[in-house]
Amino acid sequence: SDEIMHQDIIPLYAADIQDQLKKQFAYLSGGRGGDGCPVITFPDYPAFSEIPEKEFQNVLTYLTSIP
Repeated sequence: SDEIMHQDIIPLYAADIQDQLKKQFAYLSGGRGGDGCPVITFPDYPAFSEIPEKEFQNVLTYLTSIP
């Protein structure tokens, strides 16, 4: 089973992960897909492979929790 999908979601606040967000390896660009869902952008980030999994999860959890 996919353990990421089965984890309890703990609310994250920008202040809690501000250092991770400042890296801007992923962000909400303000665009929307054809179905109206927000688009998460993954720009070219030279050290992308070095981002710890927990940090990646934190940022995506935060970005997907923004209404």
